Order: sequence, then structure tokens, then C-alpha cells
Amino acid sequence: MGERVTLEQGTVTTGSSLQRCPLCAGSDIEVHLEATGGALAHDALGSSRTDVGHGKVLRCRGCGFVFSEFRPADEELHTLYREMNPTVYEKEAQGRLKTAQRHLKMVQRHIVGGRLVDVGCASGSFLKVAAEAGWTVTGVEPSETLANYAKKLLDGRGDVHCATLQQAKLQPQSFDALTLFDVLEHVTDPLAFLTECASLLKPGGYLFANVPDISSLQARVLGSRWPLLLAEHLNYFDRTTLKRCGDAAGLRWIAFDRRPASFTVEYVLYRLSQHGIPGSSLGHRMVQENSLGSMCIPVYLGETFAAWVRA
Repeated sequence: MGERVTLEQGTVTTGSSLQRCPLCAGSDIEVHLEATGGALAHDALGSSRTDVGHGKVLRCRGCGFVFSEFRPADEELHTLYREMNPTVYEKEAQGRLKTAQRHLKMVQRHIVGGRLVDVGCASGSFLKVAAEAGWTVTGVEPSETLANYAKKLLDGRGDVHCATLQQAKLQPQSFDALTLFDVLEHVTDPLAFLTECASLLKPGGYLFANVPDISSLQARVLGSRWPLLLAEHLNYFDRTTLKRCGDAAGLRWIAFDRRPASFTVEYVLYRLSQHGIPGSSLGHRMVQENSLGSMCIPVYLGETFAAWVRA
């Protein structure tokens, strides 16, 4: 940590170093974590990943933003997500639903109904609980398989666009709330993406996001073994840089929070074993042999939940 790499150009090409900070465009950049793998391919994407190498992680000395050196072209990224294997993701449906219910409670601390769009809605767990609570819901999801799951889960109670946000062509200033749960860390240009999301909100509308927090206790204690260090995560916010991104997108920050995500015991131990956490491999083998493995538990991974309002 601390090696300085001053970079000059602003263009990103697949497999090359990012030339400027994605948040402030500064070129005074240092190495935050050295590379371990990191080529973004099908086996490194989504819950079914078998490759957990995260690649070289950089830090902007100017604004403090932390980000992956590897920046795929947008179309390459969209293709990978469209073809992502959802098998393991769907096996954890029970936990996803519990997490979605927590998300809705956090959203409804600020606004209790209206038109809501969930960008990166995956298989629709949050859309389902929001629709059941009386929201008029729209989902955006680039994976055809996950978008079809979401449509089936909604059963006509909302719309799902199988598209990227840009392709969906949603009407500006048409939503009371927009949610980005585990999305902003995946995009190549987080500021441009958040700005586009903000444009979809009515004046006074709310935007909610959940992201990995590089300054969280979990990230600091586990270092390179932090399970949220992944090749598919291009951006690593903390509360300071997340607020900075929101400010630049024309949003007024109103709250930060933390919430656990729910997973089965077997899934948690499997993920920890992939990252070399001592004792997790043995634990995973043991719970596979009994009902304990299917028990759903809340886990704090080291994430931040943020809320903003559009002026």
C-alpha cells in the first residue's frame, strides 16, 4: 500500500490501467491493494463465481476514492451480466427476501409510497415486497434470466425492463423513489450513472443505495481477504466518497446506515472458505452434512446504506 502511480490519460481500454480517478478525474493515484487475479470473466461474476481474485485496487490521493484498476468496456460488461449464471443466487432466495424486507423498512423511514424504480432489480425480491406494500414498481435488470424471474415473481404487479439503465429509456422526473441495492459498485462511471439515476426522480424524490464500504471495520480487519473485494466490484466507496458522489450528482445526502444481509450458513462458510478465512472450509464441510447449513442468518459484510433527496 502507498506506491504512487501518477497517470496521464483519461481513456480506459479493456485490460489496461484506469488513467484517472472515476470520481474526481484526478491523476495522482496510489496502489491500495496489489493484484490477485482480477480478469472479469463468467467464472468471476455473480454468486456462482469460482474465481474470487480482485485484481489491483487503486486509491486516489486527491479525493480518497478506491477503485479497481481493471475497467472493462461498457458493452463487454453488459454482455457478461446478460450471460451471468444465476444458479447460486437463486438458491439463496430466502435470504434475498429477508434482506429486501429490511431494505423496504429503511426506505419507508423516509417515504411510504408512490412510484418506485429498482435499478439492478435482479430476480425481483425487493420489487415483490415493495409492490405488496402498495408501491407502484418498475424494475431494470440487464440479465435476461433474472429479469424473467422478476417478472414471474411480480405476477403482473409491476413492470420489468430487461435492459441496462440507458437502454430502458425511462421518463425523467417520473419516480418518487429510486433504489440501487448492490449496483453502484459495478458500474464503470459511478458519477455519470448516479447523475442519470437522479434525473429520473421527481423534485423531492428519494434515492437509496447500498454499497461495499472500504472503510468498514470488516474491510479494515480482513484486508485482502474481505469477501467484498471482487473483480466485478469496480468501485469501493466509503461514506465520504459516497457523499461526494451524491453531491456531484445533484443529490442532498440525508442519512447513512448499516444493515445485515441474510444468507444460509452453508453459503456464508462457502464464501469465507473461498477467501481463505481460517476454519471456514472445515465448517462448510460439517454443515453440508446436517440441517444447520440451510439455516438463514443475518451477516454484516461491511456495507453502507445511504439515502439522498433530489432538490
